[in-house]
Amino acid sequence: MINDCLQVVNATRLMELLIMEPGPSNRTESKKEGKIPPRTCVLVLFYTRWCVFSSQAAPHFNALPKFFPYIRAVAIDASKYQNFNTQFGIVGVPTLMFVYNGKPLVRFNDSSYTLESFAKFVTDYTALEPNGSLYVTSGDFAGPVPSTPSNECDYCLVLSWIFIAACALYFTLQSQWWRQFVELIQNTWRESNAQHEHTD
Repeated sequence: MINDCLQVVNATRLMELLIMEPGPSNRTESKKEGKIPPRTCVLVLFYTRWCVFSSQAAPHFNALPKFFPYIRAVAIDASKYQNFNTQFGIVGVPTLMFVYNGKPLVRFNDSSYTLESFAKFVTDYTALEPNGSLYVTSGDFAGPVPSTPSNECDYCLVLSWIFIAACALYFTLQSQWWRQFVELIQNTWRESNAQHEHTD
């Protein structure tokens, strides 16, 4: 089965691609429904639109399926579909891994997110060689995985900072140190007023 293009998928489509029922009768049903037949690895990139590192890796991953047409490559936004983060052990993005029948098989473990390092990863674990010499075109920067980080506001992060600030303020106001500080200011103020009245 030749797949020379990358798909950005949602949670439902990723589950359709990854979860396979074993058995010869399901192989023909899977092909009719557009699912990958059993015993096929899927190369999955977990990314986020706002992550700089995901944006740097994007054009290289966008180019990868052209050179490995027999491997299905998909990408999913890890911030939108967080249930997969726990299921596949995603602790940071971008994360590239082979998934075999719904289970993570091997994870890309390199700090260089280039087409060459991705191709070496695929070759090392599948013994497939890339078709032709590796190159990234301007079209690969256009998508489907975005190569420029978005400036979205992370409302969960803002809410968590507000919560932390409110807790810090509350516990500071309840602390003995704060009471001593307030008492020191009040005593200094009283002494200043008393000294001022005495000089008048």
